[in-house]
Amino acid sequence: MLDAVVGAVIMVIATTSLLAAVEVIEKSFADAGRQELSVAEKQILERVDLTATEQSQFWQDSLRTLPRQVVTSESE
Repeated sequence: MLDAVVGAVIMVIATTSLLAAVEVIEKSFADAGRQELSVAEKQILERVDLTATEQSQFWQDSLRTLPRQVVTSESE
């Protein structure tokens, strides 16, 4: 009887942990691409000779048009 209770508690903890992990992963996918530019990205833009306004507009446009869902294609 005690073994069944311990097993049930372990199952509940494992299930809760898996659900929490899925929520964290979904949140990270939803927030992808919303962080500031890294130093390396800023350096790349500086080498292209864009003005600060053009740089900002380029990244804003790019982030708006990027796909928000992961799409996989099945090979036949």
